Amino acid sequence: APMAFGVPLEGLMTRGSNSSAILPRPVRECIAYLRHNGVATEGLFRRSPPSTVLRAAKDAYNGDQPVDLELGGVHVAAVLLKLFFRELPEPIFSSHSYATVRALPVATIDGNAAADVAKQMDSVRARYVEEVILPSLSRECRLLLCFTCALLAIVARNEEANRMTAFNLAIVWAPNLARSANPVADVAMCSAGPAAATVGSVIQIMVACFDSVFAAELATILGGSGKATTDDRVVAVLDVVDHMNEDGWIGFVESTPPALPPRSVSTDKAESGSD
Repeated sequence: APMAFGVPLEGLMTRGSNSSAILPRPVRECIAYLRHNGVATEGLFRRSPPSTVLRAAKDAYNGDQPVDLELGGVHVAAVLLKLFFRELPEPIFSSHSYATVRALPVATIDGNAAADVAKQMDSVRARYVEEVILPSLSRECRLLLCFTCALLAIVARNEEANRMTAFNLAIVWAPNLARSANPVADVAMCSAGPAAATVGSVIQIMVACFDSVFAAELATILGGSGKATTDDRVVAVLDVVDHMNEDGWIGFVESTPPALPPRSVSTDKAESGSD
């Protein structure tokens, strides 16, 4: 049976009984490789490497064999990461999620809109992703997205070198995350931008507003502030991926309560109540 691609997330991401989640091997190895070797590569996630190289790497992961990503290079690692999402038996955003995504608040396109109005809209959209869209996904999906979007956020920071803005990343990533029985609906879900209520927009927001959108996941992954290696949340999350690739990594969930409490819109009130 394959060990990596086309396998349900739940089985791949839990290790042992202590509910410590670990990223599937191709995901953590490709994220780490790209973080250290690929962020300045122009057109990252846009190029198609030779299919023979890709197939060999994928087969090695599925057979639980060691994979030397150096051999294929940056574009093979980038495509393997997208392929992992594309081949999940249950996509991250299936038709069940489409109604929730379509309700994402959108900016009315108005050339005269003041910058502060646009900024306010960005913040409303980010809150919707944090408080409505993410809680509708499974814990495994949320953690997987958090780690992957940390990589995409680092890539977007280097957009002058790689030409991959949050918008460009959203456009190439959306087709790997959105899948239903209706190809027309799927294509529509893959546009992005402030006026679009789409999976593409959700990815763009997750990358551009990483710290705020993934607040709950970051608390799980980084634990108390003492555990974070740096104040830069994106870098701290990617450092955790590096640790996962070392032998003897035991997991980041040490507390007994559920790792990600259900989030409601009245988060602030809940926190000030009795703990």
